[in-house]
Amino acid sequence: MAAKSKFTAATLVELGPAKLAELIFEEAQANAAFRKRVLAALAGTQGPEAVAKLVERRLAALEKARSFIDWPKIKEFEKDLSATLASITDEIGPGSAALAIDLLLRFLATAGGVFARTLSSGRLEDLYGAAAAALEPLAARLEPADRAGLPERVMALADRAGDIAPAMIASLLEQAAAHDLDHWDRLLADKVAALQQAYSARPYRELRQAIAIRRDDLDGWIALENEKPGQLRDGLAVAEKLLAAGRAEEALSWLDIEEPSPIAYADALDVADGVIKRDFRLPARSALKALILEALGRGQEAQDLRWTTFETTLNPDILRAYLARLDDFAEFEVLDRAFAHALAAKARYRALYFLAEWPRLDHAARLVLDFGLVWDGKHYQVLQSVADRLHEEQPLAASLLYRALVEEILSKGKSAAYGHGAAYLDRLDDLAARLDPAALAKLGRLSHADWRAFLSQKHGRKASFWAAVAK
Repeated sequence: MAAKSKFTAATLVELGPAKLAELIFEEAQANAAFRKRVLAALAGTQGPEAVAKLVERRLAALEKARSFIDWPKIKEFEKDLSATLASITDEIGPGSAALAIDLLLRFLATAGGVFARTLSSGRLEDLYGAAAAALEPLAARLEPADRAGLPERVMALADRAGDIAPAMIASLLEQAAAHDLDHWDRLLADKVAALQQAYSARPYRELRQAIAIRRDDLDGWIALENEKPGQLRDGLAVAEKLLAAGRAEEALSWLDIEEPSPIAYADALDVADGVIKRDFRLPARSALKALILEALGRGQEAQDLRWTTFETTLNPDILRAYLARLDDFAEFEVLDRAFAHALAAKARYRALYFLAEWPRLDHAARLVLDFGLVWDGKHYQVLQSVADRLHEEQPLAASLLYRALVEEILSKGKSAAYGHGAAYLDRLDDLAARLDPAALAKLGRLSHADWRAFLSQKHGRKASFWAAVAK
């Protein structure tokens, strides 16, 4: 059998100019975006100005367009924009950075209009993000006089660029010299002052904070944080920076005045336990506050805080930090106390996840068996993870969880999850040989064979599920 040829630029050269030209012509006839790339490359043989004329026509059309672009057309539209960007960066940029910058700024200024004409598209956002990132390497090749005027040019089109404007500025700040940072900071301060809405001003204020960090100006960074409305201030970030700077007392005061988020929050474990939290940053705040207390010589207070936070959250990182500061051998007693607390916790699903992830699989299995009749298969994000953990060492507990998952899928007719259900059933078949029927009976559960028969009787008409099982 002949060896498969590698598809590389080097092997394509071996085809020769005539064959390559034929292939390129055929593809260009069928692919409009590719044809634009080829035409730009051909124009490039006459210099960057010739390519620029092609790009300018496309940008002019883009600037005038107002019609909505629906899903059937979005893919081709994205390809067209990508070809235009490539013409600017790859064909014009190497020959004339100044001309490429002019066209790239025009391209970026279309972002606001393009996003208003299309449904949300991650690829479009990535495309404009790549365009913003291309600014800095091109700007680095500008003559000093041209680069000096760049901040005003960018700020002038910020409104048209919309949400992409801060990314453009961030790109240009990456390698900016000290005097350029001063210039940018003044322009950004004017922009923040001109914006009335706190949300709109936020990214520009954060750019000023990035400049303050570049200047090693912590007090300036904090002053900008203080300008934000209370609900937008990040007390944790301020406290963390102050602690790193050796200013522990100030760090503590920032943590003490931070307002809990007004936004209700629940992860998969909270949903399973029926808990809605507003202070979802409690573990992070407590971990940082404990470090600050230690820096202030208040080690016992720090440990007390870690323990009470663990009791509230069952957060394993908090417990590990607590254990790391104990004397030798003291951790064993503390771990017994922690596991006993988890076993008795009202937040059953979070306790189960904690014990499985620590891992303390014997305790996790005990919790499963204690509540074996009430684990709800709809919380698959929790139960599947735990069941997989228990699979090897605790087959009985793992089986109960896999059964809950299968029963949920079948009883609710979740056809999209039939493949997962079939996989769970396959694991249950493997586990069956390791199960003690008496142990199942003691829990009020059917043997594996009887349970399988029950499924077939009750859900036998769900043909697509059984077809997935048979694969």
